[in-house]
Amino acid sequence: MKALLFSFFALLCILFSCQPSSKAQDGGEEDAQEEFVDTTPKATAIFWIDKNKKLPSYMSGKPVPIRTLKAQVEIDTVGSVEVLSYVKSQTKSVERHINWCLETFKVKKVLMDSVYIKPGIQYVQLRYTPSKMKD
Repeated sequence: MKALLFSFFALLCILFSCQPSSKAQDGGEEDAQEEFVDTTPKATAIFWIDKNKKLPSYMSGKPVPIRTLKAQVEIDTVGSVEVLSYVKSQTKSVERHINWCLETFKVKKVLMDSVYIKPGIQYVQLRYTPSKMKD
């Protein structure tokens, strides 16, 4: 009987301690109003613009750094990509490298034909390896 009474009181203590206080309820409403809202649309695709089958990591066994940046691009019907703007500002050397890689980069015809990637202005993620950048 004592064990049952003890477990009942323990259960009551747990239930009352789990209820939020009035201070926590008021503070929660203020935090919800200050929450950051990302207005940038999600990326429709990820493009590896300077990917090569023979990366240095395969030969040396060391990891190769990979950078990803989000950009607004225009994709034409042939599959060529032109950068209109970057979501975050980039250095001139990164912009030169991205533009240099995009001169020869084309979206695969299979992706364009299957309407997985539609022509037009959209946000995409561009992945590149900084070790291949020419300074």
